[in-house]
Amino acid sequence: MATIYEVSELAGVSLATVSRVINDSGKVSEKTRQKVLAAMKKLGYRPNTIAQSLASNRSNSVGVLVPELHGPFFGTMLSSIEDQLRKHSKHVIITAGHSNAEREREAIAFLLSRQCDALILHVYAVSDEYVAELAESGVRIALIGRDIPSLAHSCITIDNELGEYLATRYIIGLGHTELAYIAGPLWKSDGQARMAGFRRALAESGLAYQEERVAEGTYE
Repeated sequence: MATIYEVSELAGVSLATVSRVINDSGKVSEKTRQKVLAAMKKLGYRPNTIAQSLASNRSNSVGVLVPELHGPFFGTMLSSIEDQLRKHSKHVIITAGHSNAEREREAIAFLLSRQCDALILHVYAVSDEYVAELAESGVRIALIGRDIPSLAHSCITIDNELGEYLATRYIIGLGHTELAYIAGPLWKSDGQARMAGFRRALAESGLAYQEERVAEGTYE
């Protein structure tokens, strides 16, 4: 089995440089990094991930919290997250919060107990203040589908209001005026934003909003 010393000799660099490439830490030029990676590949060298984690104080794992584990939306999202993290030698620990504040807090506590290097959160029920305090405590987070102004750099969102507005205007543009709308859960921010887009499109088109033609659904 190849050793880090053999990688160092073949690449013509110091042990410290090989270690920095393996742990993705410190300044290493791209040319040098590629030399080290090429040597590792040629020798079939695989880092000892346990020792690596102990030395760097990293678990090389990322915690992911989503509302549910079933359904095409979350399945596709989790698969993409795992695929991208695996490319960076990270592993995923997944749990669900079921859109319940207590369960979301318990799930976050569980992920932190596993010493995850970072958390990817798709949460609805816990407060903005709770998430902000989590980030302020030093936990690295990425927040999906939720906009918290103080954490704007960590939020990944889409414009739900604009999307629903454009979709509704498109339908109206085809000549349809008798519209029914199946909304998402209206206690959730994305459901509220889409409803706002729907109503704006109706108003701008001179069509009345008719509550009896609106049904509140779920994302399941």
